[in-house]
Amino acid sequence: MPPGTGPATLTDRINSIEIELAHAGMVLNDADRAAMDAGANLAMAGEELIQFARAEPLGADRWRLSGLWRGRRGTEAAAGMQAVGDPFVLITAATLAMTDLPGETIGAVARILAEGPGDDEAAEAQAAISGVSIVPPSPVHLSMHPAAEGASEVRWVRRSRAGWRWIDGIDAPLGEESERYRVTISPEDGPMRIVEVSAPAVLVSEAERAAGVLVTVHHIGSHGLSAPAAMLLPALV
Repeated sequence: MPPGTGPATLTDRINSIEIELAHAGMVLNDADRAAMDAGANLAMAGEELIQFARAEPLGADRWRLSGLWRGRRGTEAAAGMQAVGDPFVLITAATLAMTDLPGETIGAVARILAEGPGDDEAAEAQAAISGVSIVPPSPVHLSMHPAAEGASEVRWVRRSRAGWRWIDGIDAPLGEESERYRVTISPEDGPMRIVEVSAPAVLVSEAERAAGVLVTVHHIGSHGLSAPAAMLLPALV
Protein backbone atom coordinates (compact mmCIF):
# COMPACT_ATOMS: atom_id res chain seq x y z
CA MET A 1 0.00 0.00 0.00
CA PRO A 2 1.54 3.38 -0.99
CA PRO A 3 2.12 5.93 1.79
CA GLY A 4 0.19 8.89 0.32
CA THR A 5 1.47 12.45 0.48
CA GLY A 6 3.30 13.79 3.51
CA PRO A 7 5.53 16.68 4.60
CA ALA A 8 9.30 16.51 4.42
CA THR A 9 9.65 18.86 7.41
CA LEU A 10 7.71 16.88 10.04
CA THR A 11 7.40 13.27 11.13
CA ASP A 12 4.52 11.76 9.16
CA ARG A 13 2.40 10.13 11.87
CA ILE A 14 -0.69 9.83 9.67
CA ASN A 15 0.46 7.71 6.76
CA SER A 16 2.07 4.29 6.66
CA ILE A 17 3.38 2.08 3.89
CA GLU A 18 2.83 -1.64 3.47
CA ILE A 19 5.51 -3.62 1.67
CA GLU A 20 6.22 -7.23 0.76
CA LEU A 21 9.77 -8.53 1.22
CA ALA A 22 11.32 -11.10 -1.09
CA HIS A 23 11.37 -13.95 1.43
CA ALA A 24 10.68 -14.80 5.08
CA GLY A 25 14.34 -14.57 6.08
CA MET A 26 14.28 -10.80 5.63
CA VAL A 27 13.54 -8.84 8.81
CA LEU A 28 13.05 -5.13 9.45
CA ASN A 29 13.63 -3.42 12.80
CA ASP A 30 12.37 -0.38 14.67
CA ALA A 31 14.63 2.67 15.11
CA ASP A 32 14.52 5.55 17.58
CA ARG A 33 15.12 9.19 16.64
CA ALA A 34 18.84 9.07 17.40
CA ALA A 35 19.31 6.03 15.18
CA MET A 36 17.26 7.59 12.39
CA ASP A 37 19.27 10.80 12.65
CA ALA A 38 22.37 8.65 12.15
CA GLY A 39 20.81 7.20 8.97
CA ALA A 40 19.00 4.07 10.16
CA ASN A 41 16.04 2.59 8.28
CA LEU A 42 16.63 4.53 5.08
CA ALA A 43 14.79 3.08 2.11
CA MET A 44 13.81 3.90 -1.44
CA ALA A 45 10.05 3.58 -1.91
CA GLY A 46 9.35 4.20 -5.55
CA GLU A 47 11.31 7.38 -6.28
CA GLU A 48 11.08 8.72 -2.71
CA LEU A 49 13.67 8.18 -0.01
CA ILE A 50 12.02 7.58 3.35
CA GLN A 51 13.03 6.58 6.86
CA PHE A 52 10.76 4.66 9.21
CA ALA A 53 10.61 4.39 13.00
CA ARG A 54 8.39 1.32 13.32
CA ALA A 55 8.29 -1.92 11.35
CA GLU A 56 5.27 -4.12 12.11
CA PRO A 57 5.17 -7.66 10.69
CA LEU A 58 1.81 -8.54 9.14
CA GLY A 59 2.59 -12.11 8.09
CA ALA A 60 3.22 -13.62 4.65
CA ASP A 61 6.41 -11.51 4.29
CA ARG A 62 4.38 -8.29 4.52
CA TRP A 63 5.29 -5.37 6.79
CA ARG A 64 3.69 -2.07 7.76
CA LEU A 65 6.13 0.84 8.16
CA SER A 66 5.14 3.97 10.09
CA GLY A 67 6.63 6.96 11.88
CA LEU A 68 7.90 8.12 8.51
CA TRP A 69 10.46 10.75 7.64
CA ARG A 70 9.51 11.72 4.10
CA GLY A 71 11.36 13.15 1.10
CA ARG A 72 14.86 12.48 2.40
CA ARG A 73 17.87 13.73 0.43
CA GLY A 74 15.82 16.12 -1.66
CA THR A 75 13.23 13.60 -2.88
CA GLU A 76 10.20 15.41 -1.45
CA ALA A 77 8.74 15.94 -4.94
CA ALA A 78 8.22 12.17 -5.18
CA ALA A 79 6.24 11.94 -1.93
CA GLY A 80 2.85 10.45 -2.64
CA MET A 81 3.74 9.46 -6.20
CA GLN A 82 4.14 5.76 -5.37
CA ALA A 83 1.90 3.10 -6.88
CA VAL A 84 1.17 -0.49 -5.90
CA GLY A 85 4.02 -2.68 -7.16
CA ASP A 86 6.74 -0.02 -6.98
CA PRO A 87 10.09 -1.33 -5.69
CA PHE A 88 11.14 -1.02 -2.06
CA VAL A 89 14.88 -1.11 -1.33
CA LEU A 90 16.44 -0.87 2.14
CA ILE A 91 19.65 1.18 1.91
CA THR A 92 22.59 0.62 4.26
CA ALA A 93 26.20 1.75 4.03
CA ALA A 94 27.36 -1.87 4.11
CA THR A 95 25.36 -2.86 1.05
CA LEU A 96 25.58 0.32 -1.02
CA ALA A 97 28.02 0.30 -3.93
CA MET A 98 28.90 3.53 -5.75
CA THR A 99 29.61 3.44 -9.47
CA ASP A 100 30.99 6.41 -11.38
CA LEU A 101 29.53 6.75 -14.85
CA PRO A 102 30.45 9.31 -17.53
CA GLY A 103 28.05 12.20 -18.07
CA GLU A 104 27.10 11.03 -21.54
CA THR A 105 25.32 8.01 -20.04
CA ILE A 106 22.53 10.23 -18.66
CA GLY A 107 19.31 9.20 -20.35
CA ALA A 108 20.58 5.70 -21.08
CA VAL A 109 19.67 2.45 -19.33
CA ALA A 110 22.22 0.59 -17.20
CA ARG A 111 22.20 -3.22 -17.27
CA ILE A 112 23.19 -4.63 -13.88
CA LEU A 113 24.22 -8.23 -13.24
CA ALA A 114 24.53 -9.77 -9.77
CA GLU A 115 25.89 -13.23 -9.08
CA GLY A 116 26.50 -14.98 -5.77
CA PRO A 117 28.26 -18.19 -4.75
CA GLY A 118 26.42 -21.20 -6.12
CA ASP A 119 24.37 -19.24 -8.65
CA ASP A 120 24.07 -20.90 -12.04
CA GLU A 121 23.65 -17.57 -13.76
CA ALA A 122 23.61 -13.89 -12.86
CA ALA A 123 20.41 -12.10 -11.98
CA GLU A 124 19.79 -9.12 -14.21
CA ALA A 125 18.17 -5.76 -13.53
CA GLN A 126 17.96 -2.54 -15.50
CA ALA A 127 17.89 1.04 -14.28
CA ALA A 128 17.38 4.31 -16.13
CA ILE A 129 20.22 6.80 -15.56
CA SER A 130 18.49 10.09 -14.75
CA GLY A 131 21.48 12.05 -13.44
CA VAL A 132 19.40 13.31 -10.51
CA SER A 133 22.24 12.61 -8.06
CA ILE A 134 24.60 15.10 -9.76
CA VAL A 135 22.31 18.13 -9.83
CA PRO A 136 21.67 20.24 -6.73
CA PRO A 137 18.49 19.77 -4.70
CA SER A 138 15.90 22.51 -4.97
CA PRO A 139 16.18 25.57 -2.71
CA VAL A 140 13.99 25.75 0.40
CA HIS A 141 12.50 28.26 2.86
CA LEU A 142 11.43 30.88 0.32
CA SER A 143 10.36 34.04 2.13
CA MET A 144 9.32 37.59 1.23
CA HIS A 145 10.75 40.77 2.79
CA PRO A 146 9.90 44.46 2.20
CA ALA A 147 12.45 46.43 0.18
CA ALA A 148 12.91 50.04 -0.96
CA GLU A 149 10.47 51.82 -3.30
CA GLY A 150 7.67 49.33 -2.74
CA ALA A 151 9.65 46.36 -4.01
CA SER A 152 9.83 42.99 -2.31
CA GLU A 153 12.89 40.81 -1.80
CA VAL A 154 12.42 37.06 -2.09
CA ARG A 155 15.05 35.06 -0.23
CA TRP A 156 15.74 31.34 -0.01
CA VAL A 157 18.16 28.82 1.46
CA ARG A 158 20.20 26.59 -0.79
CA ARG A 159 20.79 22.91 -0.19
CA SER A 160 23.84 20.90 -1.19
CA ARG A 161 24.24 17.46 -2.73
CA ALA A 162 27.68 17.40 -1.03
CA GLY A 163 26.44 17.72 2.56
CA TRP A 164 23.07 17.03 4.15
CA ARG A 165 23.69 17.78 7.82
CA TRP A 166 22.90 21.18 9.34
CA ILE A 167 26.00 21.97 11.39
CA ASP A 168 25.92 24.99 13.70
CA GLY A 169 28.25 27.84 12.77
CA ILE A 170 29.02 26.82 9.19
CA ASP A 171 27.12 26.72 5.93
CA ALA A 172 26.58 23.58 3.89
CA PRO A 173 29.31 23.00 1.28
CA LEU A 174 28.39 24.46 -2.10
CA GLY A 175 29.07 21.28 -4.06
CA GLU A 176 29.04 23.16 -7.39
CA GLU A 177 31.59 25.15 -9.40
CA SER A 178 29.87 28.43 -8.46
CA GLU A 179 26.76 29.67 -6.70
CA ARG A 180 24.14 30.72 -9.26
CA TYR A 181 20.37 30.69 -9.44
CA ARG A 182 17.91 31.09 -12.29
CA VAL A 183 14.83 32.98 -11.17
CA THR A 184 11.63 33.26 -13.20
CA ILE A 185 9.33 36.13 -12.19
CA SER A 186 5.85 35.63 -13.63
CA PRO A 187 3.42 38.51 -12.88
CA GLU A 188 -0.30 37.91 -13.31
CA ASP A 189 -0.68 40.92 -15.62
CA GLY A 190 2.77 41.55 -17.07
CA PRO A 191 5.64 40.02 -19.02
CA MET A 192 7.66 37.18 -17.54
CA ARG A 193 11.22 38.04 -16.49
CA ILE A 194 14.11 35.56 -16.12
CA VAL A 195 17.24 36.58 -14.25
CA GLU A 196 20.36 34.84 -12.96
CA VAL A 197 21.71 35.84 -9.56
CA SER A 198 24.75 34.79 -7.55
CA ALA A 199 23.19 35.19 -4.09
CA PRO A 200 20.08 33.56 -2.64
CA ALA A 201 17.81 36.59 -3.10
CA VAL A 202 16.04 38.52 -5.86
CA LEU A 203 14.13 41.81 -6.01
CA VAL A 204 10.57 41.89 -7.31
CA SER A 205 9.36 45.36 -8.28
CA GLU A 206 6.16 46.96 -7.03
CA ALA A 207 4.73 46.83 -10.57
CA GLU A 208 5.45 43.11 -10.84
CA ARG A 209 3.71 42.53 -7.52
CA ALA A 210 0.66 44.64 -8.30
CA ALA A 211 -1.67 41.82 -9.38
CA GLY A 212 0.28 38.98 -7.79
CA VAL A 213 3.39 37.23 -9.03
CA LEU A 214 4.85 33.73 -9.03
CA VAL A 215 8.58 33.51 -8.28
CA THR A 216 10.27 30.25 -9.31
CA VAL A 217 13.88 29.46 -8.36
CA HIS A 218 16.28 26.86 -9.78
CA HIS A 219 19.76 26.28 -8.39
CA ILE A 220 22.16 26.15 -11.34
CA GLY A 221 24.51 23.22 -10.80
CA SER A 222 27.65 22.12 -12.58
CA HIS A 223 25.65 19.40 -14.34
CA GLY A 224 22.18 20.91 -14.64
CA LEU A 225 19.32 22.70 -12.94
CA SER A 226 17.73 21.70 -9.67
CA ALA A 227 14.05 20.99 -9.41
CA PRO A 228 12.09 24.24 -9.01
CA ALA A 229 11.08 25.92 -5.78
CA ALA A 230 8.26 28.44 -6.05
CA MET A 231 6.51 31.12 -4.03
CA LEU A 232 3.33 33.01 -4.91
CA LEU A 233 3.36 36.64 -3.81
CA PRO A 234 -0.21 37.94 -3.40
CA ALA A 235 -1.50 41.04 -5.14
CA LEU A 236 -0.94 44.40 -3.49
CA VAL A 237 -4.01 45.92 -1.88
